Amino acid sequence: MRDEWYGDKRDLVKWGVLLHLAKQHGVKKILQVAYLRPSTYGMLEIDGESHEVPEPVLGHFRCIGNIKDLKVPGLEIELLEMPLDDRASFARHVALAIESMAGDGPNLVFLDPDTGLQPQRPNLTHVLDEELAAVHASLAPGDLLVLYQHETNRRGQPWVSEKREQFENVLGLPRGTAKVASGSEIAGDLALYYCVK
Repeated sequence: MRDEWYGDKRDLVKWGVLLHLAKQHGVKKILQVAYLRPSTYGMLEIDGESHEVPEPVLGHFRCIGNIKDLKVPGLEIELLEMPLDDRASFARHVALAIESMAGDGPNLVFLDPDTGLQPQRPNLTHVLDEELAAVHASLAPGDLLVLYQHETNRRGQPWVSEKREQFENVLGLPRGTAKVASGSEIAGDLALYYCVK
C-alpha cells in the first residue's frame, strides 16, 4: 500500500467494514498488514523556488501509522508498517506479528496491498497466493482473515467473483463460502474478501 493513498475514500470502506466485522465477531485486535511501499512526493513551488513538502504535513495527511489512533473501546489496532522490498523477510515479520497475537482472540488479520491477489504476472502491489495461504494457516480457529482487492483492469468485465474464487481456491474453502464486503456508494472499485478460520 502506498502511503500517498492513506486516508482516501477507500479507507472509509476498508475501516468501516473492519470495524463492523470486529463488532460482529467479538474481535479484540486487528492487525493491518500494510504491504507498504513508501511514496516519493514532488516539490512545492513558492515564488519560483522549490521546497519539499514539510514533514508535519506528510505526517498528518499521509502517515499510515495514524490508524493506530483510531479509538474503539475494547479493540486494539496494530500495524505492520514495514516496507515491502524483500518478500521473504516481510513474510517472516508477518508470521511473527500473527504469532504474537496468539491467545488474545478472536483476532482479525487484514492484508492491505495496493492491488490485491496476484494475477498471472505479480509484482509488489499484490499478495501472492502462497503468502495468503501461509497467513491463513497461521491463524487460530475463530480468527478472521480479510483481504483488500482493487478492481482489476478488465475493461468493464466482472471481476469480484473471479477474485473471490481465487481467494477460496488458495485457502481450500468450498466455493461460495468466502464473504464479500464493499461500499459501492463510497468507492465502487474495491472489494474485501473475508473468512473465519
